[in-house]
Amino acid sequence: MKIGILATSALNEDLAARFGDLPSMFAKLLSPQDSSLTFETFAVFQDVFPSTIKACDAWLVTGSPNSAYERLPWMLVLEDFIRQTLAAGIPMVGICFGHQIMAQAMGGRVEKEQQGKWGISVHDYSLSLNGSERPGWMDGDATRFALQASHQDQVTALPEGAERIAGNDFCPNGMMLYGKAGLSIQLHPELPADFISFLIENRRGSAMDDADADAAVIRVADPVDDQLIARWIVNFMKSAHA
Repeated sequence: MKIGILATSALNEDLAARFGDLPSMFAKLLSPQDSSLTFETFAVFQDVFPSTIKACDAWLVTGSPNSAYERLPWMLVLEDFIRQTLAAGIPMVGICFGHQIMAQAMGGRVEKEQQGKWGISVHDYSLSLNGSERPGWMDGDATRFALQASHQDQVTALPEGAERIAGNDFCPNGMMLYGKAGLSIQLHPELPADFISFLIENRRGSAMDDADADAAVIRVADPVDDQLIARWIVNFMKSAHA
């Protein structure tokens, strides 16, 4: 299966030199789940879009420092691509900004946290299937999972037809389904703890006060379920593609 990575930003030089680029992080995350996976990157934030929604078997929309509600020209093109992809039943997964812009493209609402607080460091989400049968791609019996977070914006109103399947008190709409083709997650399965530590210290004293930064540092090395979520993502893409 060929996964098209719709890159919505580039890392700054310091982060890229230390961690590599975001598409490489996602390839590193997902490849252990299936060695036959291949990847192609499209820098959509630079107006580099696929020629067709069928250019890849599945799509992944990355995170970005931008806000979906900025409605930049490339974001409007991306929203249209999202709508076409989901309407065609082609699998798409959104992460962080990708989660938000998928929701916005489909008619949901994205807003900044009212007090400007950051959801950052390890966050724990509870599954909420609302009585629905557990989907086959969600193997195992886990009812909670933990991943790194880094966001102020979040989905505050679901699009019509979307289903909330996980979240927490800070971000209730943290994981969503769009029928059988779309899955999105606010958290970051691809980011390691030292990447988040870098962000915390970079924001300390400006975007974050010391108390919030200190609280985040305490949690940043907590265990995460990145491999579980990687498996669910690959399972979901294969299921939807089939």
